Amino acid sequence: MILDPASLADGERLDADVCVIGSGAGGAVVARQLAEKGLRTVVLEEGRHNPSAEFTQREASMIPRLYRERASRATADLSVLVVQGRTLGGSTVPSFCLAFRPPAAILDAWEQRLGLEGVGSALMAPYFEAIERLLGVVATGEDELNANNARVRQGASVLGLRGRLPQHSRVACVGCGYCALGCAYDRKNDALTVLLPAAERAGAVLVPQCRAEVIEREGGRVAGVRAVVGGDGLAPSVVTVRAKTVVLAAGAVASPQLWLRSGLPDPHRQVGRHLHLHPQVIVQAVFDDEIAGWQGVPQAFVIDHFLRAEPGGGGFLLTPIFAHPVTASALTPGLGGPHRTLMESYARRAMLSVALHDRSEGRIDIDDQGRASIGYDLVEDDRADLVDGMQRASDVFFAAGARRVILPYTELVELEQPREVAAIQRGVRANDPLLFSYQPHGTLRMSATSSGGVAAGSGAAHEVPGLWIADASLFPTALGVPPQLAVMAFASRVASRIA
Repeated sequence: MILDPASLADGERLDADVCVIGSGAGGAVVARQLAEKGLRTVVLEEGRHNPSAEFTQREASMIPRLYRERASRATADLSVLVVQGRTLGGSTVPSFCLAFRPPAAILDAWEQRLGLEGVGSALMAPYFEAIERLLGVVATGEDELNANNARVRQGASVLGLRGRLPQHSRVACVGCGYCALGCAYDRKNDALTVLLPAAERAGAVLVPQCRAEVIEREGGRVAGVRAVVGGDGLAPSVVTVRAKTVVLAAGAVASPQLWLRSGLPDPHRQVGRHLHLHPQVIVQAVFDDEIAGWQGVPQAFVIDHFLRAEPGGGGFLLTPIFAHPVTASALTPGLGGPHRTLMESYARRAMLSVALHDRSEGRIDIDDQGRASIGYDLVEDDRADLVDGMQRASDVFFAAGARRVILPYTELVELEQPREVAAIQRGVRANDPLLFSYQPHGTLRMSATSSGGVAAGSGAAHEVPGLWIADASLFPTALGVPPQLAVMAFASRVASRIA
């Protein structure tokens, strides 16, 4: 049941066996599994319930409804935009449905080097297989490559770069291209469409527009959650969920924020540390013929030739991406006439993301008001990889026949021929180029002992009995690939331990 937040009176109390904070990839999986096991499950979601019937396919209306802070949240120095969902279903709702398993070498290193029993690739395989069956994960079809993706594959082929059609969790996709604004056709097998409805059928109670404020304890053990219901015209009211088990699944920024705001034990100062952002920039190209990159599946090909699939990080993924007009305008450098000229080439533009497997680590802190502050700086090796990635992206576009390439700097920097090294070797400066992150992880990481992290390999918090972690916060190192499938698989493992 999805509760109408307006029906909750100030001071109201809900009783449950388990309270899940967050309804995205991790929270939805946990809610479904535990409800189906017969546990009374309450899910708190800060965002509103946005059913697919209300998806307008318009940036001006959907970005404020689906994204936290209208997709404008940034690190403290404004160098990285951290874009996360804020809606029932979390970031799965505006996602591109890519279904990557983490590299086996990374999972095996977590088990063998970090002493996290049961998280190696062989023992995690059944969890991945179960989630893939549930979501109907399939390989991208040849007929799903739009012109943007096809040009990137063409360039990779000319240069002899390794690439592949990734797996995804769409069903009978209509190719509208509006994935980032929510699927109005219910063709995504995501938390909103598959997992939360299953949890509802099993008896879970979903509470949208409900912000968890404090995780409460009694005698050192969790006793429930105090939350505030409100927003979108509703007057705020305080509600309490009484539960002896609480699952933090609010994401790698909000989960440590709530831990710190609740004053939970952190004797080794691990909470909020070891943040990885998987940061990326977008390189654009202008072709002579029409690309119409807004049509079709946005990401249907990936170049993993330069990715270092190891726990130490390094390298990058090159993945086609596209943006609708408002976002594309913000991504386009230059001012005045030059900016207008570039926007007039919108139909002939292609875009390619350079996503780092970051070695850099940041941190989440809170201010006096309990608001999150995100600190993150690229280390020199990541800066070098970013420059190399922009060069490689440019090479791919020119190999595919691009007329010119546009680099993601604040000032307009265009390349008209391959290997114009000087333009790219200007490097990475403060806020230039602007970085994006859609996949923060690692702030409540798993560790064999409490001195090295926050949670055990099972997902149980070391220092707080009854508290579990089931989101991307758990990951002890960067993954290097989109983490949504990994979040779901590990959340499923956490849920099985709770049950």
